[in-house]
Amino acid sequence: PRSGRMIHAEEEVAKVGGCALRLAGLYTLERGAHNYWLEKCQETGIQGREDGIVNLLHYEDAAAACLAALSVGSGVTSGQTYLISDGHPTTRRGICESALKHEKYASFELPKFLGGVEGPRGKIYDGSMSDDALQWKPMYRSFDEFMSS
Repeated sequence: PRSGRMIHAEEEVAKVGGCALRLAGLYTLERGAHNYWLEKCQETGIQGREDGIVNLLHYEDAAAACLAALSVGSGVTSGQTYLISDGHPTTRRGICESALKHEKYASFELPKFLGGVEGPRGKIYDGSMSDDALQWKPMYRSFDEFMSS
């Protein structure tokens, strides 16, 4: 599976003294799950649970986290894997509802969610240790805050 390949790559990077940043779902105003779901899934619906957990991170915050890892140096980062997110997980439905607050998406309707209530909801990232080690905080505190601004 894809996650196995990523973990293997992270391990190889750590062996040679590098570090890995495991990034949450990336977005900008025009890119991300919200854009796809609202623009492409109006008729077909969204696969998956509407209460499925999604961790997010703005592209600019991802870049800032990378710069923070370089700034704190290898004395801190060597051999480490850091979990990077905005610290405010939301749901698939929450992503769509937040996007609808922005004028770009105000004319769209909330798509149908086709998943039931069975199966795992997803994982909530706790990146506080990573944030502290890298001396980093996201500029965009949450997807909802970004879309509301």
